[in-house]
Amino acid sequence: MKAMKTVTAFVAPHRTGFLLGSLLLLTSLGWWSMEMIARQRGVVLGMAMPAMFLHGYLMLYGFFPLFMLGFIYTAGPRWLGVTSITLSSYVPVMLGYVTGSVLVLAGGWFHLLLSIGILVHIVSWSGALMLWLGRIRASKASERRHAMLIAAAFMLGLLGQILGLLWSAGQWFSAWQASVDVGLWGFLLPVFLIVCHRMVPFFSSNVLMPYSIWNPQGLLYTLVGMSWAHGFLARVGWMSWPVDMVFAGILAYIVWRWGFFRAFKVPLLAMLHASLAWTAVALVLYSVQGVAAMMGVSLLAFAPLHALTLGFFCTMLLGFVTRVSLGHSGRPLVAGRLPWTLYWLVHCIALTRVVADIVPGWQQPMYLFSVSVALLAFLLWGTRFVPIYLKPRIDGKLG
Repeated sequence: MKAMKTVTAFVAPHRTGFLLGSLLLLTSLGWWSMEMIARQRGVVLGMAMPAMFLHGYLMLYGFFPLFMLGFIYTAGPRWLGVTSITLSSYVPVMLGYVTGSVLVLAGGWFHLLLSIGILVHIVSWSGALMLWLGRIRASKASERRHAMLIAAAFMLGLLGQILGLLWSAGQWFSAWQASVDVGLWGFLLPVFLIVCHRMVPFFSSNVLMPYSIWNPQGLLYTLVGMSWAHGFLARVGWMSWPVDMVFAGILAYIVWRWGFFRAFKVPLLAMLHASLAWTAVALVLYSVQGVAAMMGVSLLAFAPLHALTLGFFCTMLLGFVTRVSLGHSGRPLVAGRLPWTLYWLVHCIALTRVVADIVPGWQQPMYLFSVSVALLAFLLWGTRFVPIYLKPRIDGKLG
């Protein structure tokens, strides 16, 4: 029975990527909760480095890439009109990547394992990138922009991991900061926005009638270009707030234009639209922070960062993976009570984390509260959805 479940978990890329990504997400949140509790109580965990550095790398490169591969390797070949990536190709890549993440986490206590883990990430991600580029090269489709931009973002993700390896080898803060900037603005945000550009209007048009799809080519390049522009300006030490203001305005318009208010007629769709709204909030906060810095005032601390990572990335991850998991397991595309409740709980966690960065004196207790509740929320979500990846589709179809 166990062997059958293992095979079932590997029969489709989304099953493998979502299963391994979910387990890593829970492990990462569990470690961070343990670290926060220890810090509150003045207990030393004996780590080989400040936990913040491991947290920064792990939360960007530890589990998100596996969810990305699970989705892209499933949907991408359909976009490109090519055959799917074979099980014998994607399973080693994903297993290699999850091994790297486990080694990175262990590297918090045994420094050599950190470098080995990041090196395993680099090798595995290089293989993942080559598989994706192979699908693009095999495609004769006229529309390959989304796929090619994702490949470019994947390349920047590889660069971020290489910078992470340099940091781990020499404990250079500048390399760590560059790895974080590249991972956030060069890799994660572009991939999320590219997928949203293609899929959110498409999903909306399937359930909102009438609905006119609006996702012009120029908008796609603008979203990716502005994300990369912010990252570049941050790396060279120039002011990014003029770009951030324009970026925030464009994102706010997209949220409205794609039907934010209408989407709440269908909860599963509303989960995508409500998550996207966090992008505009985050860029407004970055703009305010940038203007204040220009005037010599320090404001907001990590609030903009956590509005983007917790507010957008984590809620969108939960919403998107929920939808794909239901659809690709043959289940009705209906947001049940538990996923719907947990989804909004993660929004509350994000809001709590952002407010904690703004209000003096709230940081430590609210940090601990937010990460503990986040662990509980994703653990409860996992009890509902992880078993799906271990069972055949309920409609009897393959995949």
